[in-house]
Amino acid sequence: MRVFADGAKEGSPATLRFRVPSEKADATTVRVDVTLPKGVTFTDAPPASGWTRKETPSPEGGATQIMWTATAGHELKPDEHRYFDVRVGPLPKKASIAFDVAQTYSDGSVVNWNEQQTGTKMPDFPAPVLVLDATAAKVEQTRQEASAQPTTTAVASPTPAAAQEEGAGVASWLPWAVAGAAVLGAGAVVAIRRKTAPNRA
Repeated sequence: MRVFADGAKEGSPATLRFRVPSEKADATTVRVDVTLPKGVTFTDAPPASGWTRKETPSPEGGATQIMWTATAGHELKPDEHRYFDVRVGPLPKKASIAFDVAQTYSDGSVVNWNEQQTGTKMPDFPAPVLVLDATAAKVEQTRQEASAQPTTTAVASPTPAAAQEEGAGVASWLPWAVAGAAVLGAGAVVAIRRKTAPNRA
């Protein structure tokens, strides 16, 4: 799931293009729901051939849900994709904007594309994100990755006097130094899973 907007920038209207893939091998995509976050105002949406459209204001205010439903014979088949366009008012002053998209399949299962990335781990169903300020967005991503990295605490070796008091000499701190080196030398292992749609509702 991706979102694009040619020439999008803070404070200007834009046309959002949501690229929706149909990833299940044994079902078709029959409905797509896009929820706009606060600060992003729906103005219009061009017709999507073979699909009906309905807009529902959010009860909380400031957000709108746009729902497309496929008519008979126009469902998205496995491995197909299509674009759904949404016109919005001036975009807020943010480095990036994440959207919540729900994808419904013919077998009744729903995939919620709304997971946020934390650190270097890529979620299975990431929310589509529109980047408005690439530099600021990169800084934020770097900050998140740094905060997700494990921290290590150095183990200070005892002074000769302390070692003598314990009567153990070098042997008293060597195992701890080796353990500390092992911790410092351990690399971060990142598990990346391929995004697949669930087989059950």
